[in-house]
Amino acid sequence: MALDLPLSSKPETQRLFFALWPGSTISRKLHEAACELLPAASRCVVPENIHLTLAFLGSRKADFKKCAEQAAGAIRTGRFTMTLEEIGHWKKSGILWAGPMQPPGALLELVRELNAGLAPCGYEAEMRPYAAHLTLARDVRKFGEKRSIEPLVWQVREFFLVQSMTHREGVRYEILRQWELR
Repeated sequence: MALDLPLSSKPETQRLFFALWPGSTISRKLHEAACELLPAASRCVVPENIHLTLAFLGSRKADFKKCAEQAAGAIRTGRFTMTLEEIGHWKKSGILWAGPMQPPGALLELVRELNAGLAPCGYEAEMRPYAAHLTLARDVRKFGEKRSIEPLVWQVREFFLVQSMTHREGVRYEILRQWELR
């Protein structure tokens, strides 16, 4: 006797986040800088995965995704320039990161706008203050103090809705949508 059961009783979800993506030149320079500074046991992020997360949404269903896309479409923040000029380390998480010494006001405004627009979708923004950073490596045990790097000037023109997919070979990101900043 065959049973007519659905293949999955769990609605399909996607692991989503909003992000900024630097160009390949900046990504490559950040990757090279990180790998030069670290012991072999650390895991450098591949250049194509280096990004700056604006809002991590988690695993979400299609209706939330649609609401998030509408919120992103309402963003009014303008284009801006960000200078990446330091590399630091968070001991607790083992993350080596790069970022600006002072985040641009437009970046902070973009994050505020996204969080406010996502609230009606059921999104709860992080309670911690926003830390503008690009993850360069994981499993970093020791690094020391923050270090200045040769400044990398990034012209930020757009932001993205991205799906994160974990595979045996590692994480892969797929850009689902893109929005131009005004």
